[in-house]
Amino acid sequence: MGDESSVSVSPQSRARVVLAMTAICMMVVGFNTTAVTTILPNLRAEFDLTPSGLQWVMATYSVTSATLVCIVSRLGDITGKMGVFFFGMIVFAIGSSFALLAQDGAMLLIGRGAQGAGAAALFGTSLSLLTAATPEEQRASVTGIWGAIVGLAIGVGPIVGGAFGHYVSWRAVFAADLVLLAVAFAIGLHVSKRKYVPDTRLAGAKFDYAGAVAILFFLGPLSFALSNGESGGWASPLTLVPLVVAAVSTIALVIVSRRSDDPLIELRYFRHPRYLMAAAGMFFTGFTLFCFFVYFNTFVQSPDAFGYSSIDAGLAIMPLSLSMFVISVTAPRFLAPYSFQWPIAIGLGAMACGFLLLMTTTNTTQFSEIWWKLLIVGVGLGICFSLLPRLGLRLLPEQHVGQGSGVINACLYFGATLGAVVGGLAEAITRRRGLSEVIDALPAGSTQREDLAHALAHGTPNQIQQLISGMDSSAGDTLAKALRDVQDNAFDNAMLVAAIAALAGMTLALMLLRGPVPPVHSAAELTRNPRQPSS
Repeated sequence: MGDESSVSVSPQSRARVVLAMTAICMMVVGFNTTAVTTILPNLRAEFDLTPSGLQWVMATYSVTSATLVCIVSRLGDITGKMGVFFFGMIVFAIGSSFALLAQDGAMLLIGRGAQGAGAAALFGTSLSLLTAATPEEQRASVTGIWGAIVGLAIGVGPIVGGAFGHYVSWRAVFAADLVLLAVAFAIGLHVSKRKYVPDTRLAGAKFDYAGAVAILFFLGPLSFALSNGESGGWASPLTLVPLVVAAVSTIALVIVSRRSDDPLIELRYFRHPRYLMAAAGMFFTGFTLFCFFVYFNTFVQSPDAFGYSSIDAGLAIMPLSLSMFVISVTAPRFLAPYSFQWPIAIGLGAMACGFLLLMTTTNTTQFSEIWWKLLIVGVGLGICFSLLPRLGLRLLPEQHVGQGSGVINACLYFGATLGAVVGGLAEAITRRRGLSEVIDALPAGSTQREDLAHALAHGTPNQIQQLISGMDSSAGDTLAKALRDVQDNAFDNAMLVAAIAALAGMTLALMLLRGPVPPVHSAAELTRNPRQPSS
């Protein structure tokens, strides 16, 4: 029963206010996911960070978010989604304050970890809040807008981050978080006071502590190992031990979830092919997005490729960002009454097509030759971001929408972490092989060969360029061209990995989304006790 103060406000108006609150927070979360990539050079100069330290500036945020999102989503189901959402805003603001005032790398990493915890609470509850506040017939549209906001924030993040880092200060990125969160917090107080979001807490529900511990020891160590593998070595104890812990925890999670009457993650929902596709589809979407994003950004900023500034690199992704936004807003309105099989398959196929076309990009390519390829990728991402969450959440009973939202978003975060790692691995292997061939072509036993080999393995681009400039013009030009070719091949292989992942998702969609559209909340049948009478 609604509060008297909200009786005069139409459900559509209440939904728009909740959308504004969640959209601002999703802008902050998405923005911080990518904006930091363009200020990494500023952070390296400010705190004298190693390459591994820079990697952890990014990984700390994503690892913390992926680990906690399922837990805080379930807490929202039990204790109230608005409370968890407020908690997320406060913790994110604390993290942004730490990063804003950081005096060393450790303080910066603490801030990024707190941001990740706040992002988990915001990401894990925002969509379920929005779903609860929106009439059933409008949910497809607002879900699409929610996905569009996330996608747009991720796409625009590099532009804004680059502009702040270049014209103002890298600290302005985190100051902007505080301003936006203050606005969202004020709207949230209004939403809470007027009770615009129905109370969907589960009466008598208990929190699954054993499941929470199992998922912490599954996702945390697994994400850490994947992020540490390339920099620390895949055979190092710091990588192998977390992988073993994650494997054992996976078994424990399955056991405790099956034995619990009210598990943290209801595994039986995965028996519904459309819910399974929603989770797997978000995993592949996150995987391809970050496999593309990290290495496209690196490639176009390379002096030996496009040589873009951080701002130009952000602007270069605008065709993708804009097409993703437009499709995310419009697609759900037209496709809501229909089966999502072909739209989602086409979306994943468009992403694969775009990545395969980008494999022809070289250091001599002009932007006029690739903008339309980015447009194709954006169309695919827009379809997936807007339809996949809706595909899964419409099947769940109202009391488990928060849990489902957490699972789907955890898949997105985990896919993003794995995509960055696997794309980086493909790029690193290609680069290592290419550099070995370059070094082998130099005169054996020469000091020049030893110096160049060391610079290629451990030096900066400027050091490599200085060594090349000291060679005779013919040899220097040949070597410079060989290095550019190595870079082209490394980028191509990262795009190939993204394309393969998108094709795998498309195949899965064609397999799992066959047949008529199931009724709303139909996954509830999977959790009913056989001896319990149907209603």
